[in-house]
Amino acid sequence: MIVKPTQHVFAHLSGQDDNLGDSALRLAYLAALRGQGRHVHLHLGEATSDFMAGFAPATDLTVYNSRADWSAAEAATARPVLAFNAGEINPRTGHFPVLARAAECARALDAGGALIFAGIGIKNVDRLQGVAFDPVMREASVMSWRDLGSRDGAGFGDFAPDWAYSEGASVDDWAPATERPLIAVTMRFDRAWPGEEWLADVRAFAAATQTRIVTVAQVARDAPRAVHLASALGGEYVMPSSMRHDVLDEYVRGVYRQSLAVVSDRAHGLIMGATEGAYPIGSGSDPHKISRLLAAVGLGDLVGRYDQFGDFALRFETHLPTLAPAVNVARAEIADLTARIRAAMDAVA
Repeated sequence: MIVKPTQHVFAHLSGQDDNLGDSALRLAYLAALRGQGRHVHLHLGEATSDFMAGFAPATDLTVYNSRADWSAAEAATARPVLAFNAGEINPRTGHFPVLARAAECARALDAGGALIFAGIGIKNVDRLQGVAFDPVMREASVMSWRDLGSRDGAGFGDFAPDWAYSEGASVDDWAPATERPLIAVTMRFDRAWPGEEWLADVRAFAAATQTRIVTVAQVARDAPRAVHLASALGGEYVMPSSMRHDVLDEYVRGVYRQSLAVVSDRAHGLIMGATEGAYPIGSGSDPHKISRLLAAVGLGDLVGRYDQFGDFALRFETHLPTLAPAVNVARAEIADLTARIRAAMDAVA
């Protein structure tokens, strides 16, 4: 019996250290990269123990504190698989990736390996003038954006929903709407305060649906705003015992599993809520990004500015039945992306 040698996969999966959504989407990406006969070499940037808590130690993982050590290990590997970081990118005028990272990508292909770009999204697709995407991105084994706007802005590749849609409970296990007593509100700390009209509309929505308002922070910097919102909305700020990402993930999902809807301008607050059966209502001062990520799965109809919330509340009930089918389709599309990634890795194993 011929035993194949272990395949070595190199993934740089750094994210905002206090942002649960950043670790959640990367954990889903990591799951797609793992498998029998593979060993993943992981660099998480300058991550604290809170961020790293989501990445449980395992025999098929090696975590590097130093990017130089991680890069040297990749350079010394025959036919490596290089998985470019997922999540939001904000390319500036000039080269993307920067020349050193583009050379790293080219080296993996030149060594007979595979190059994976999967689940990346452009922060502002209207500000791409002067950005030159390196040709190595077009040569990648898999080149998949996380929304249509990013794909069209770049002008190449394909797209599939954000990795975080693949997580959460099976739709068959969701509590029915009649057994969801909460409305969850989680808002960014760095945006304009919503104002009295929005506050009144959210309170009226809770009254109309006979639910109770709770606020939660899945980004540590959002906690003061969550406390303030709870007071202004007549609700309750709920918080986990720790901001470690493994603890925080379990806690906020528990809140969303009891919620009829999640109201947020945080993309992954909306996505994680949706995967637990809470209908996502995107409401913010600048909703373009969240609109693209929800529209990618057919859930973009109730996403808009603060002053549109009252109209969304009136239309909410008619949209509720669309949630489960949308999440199922999103998960099927991510499963297809995962299959393509694994086929690309198998081709160079």
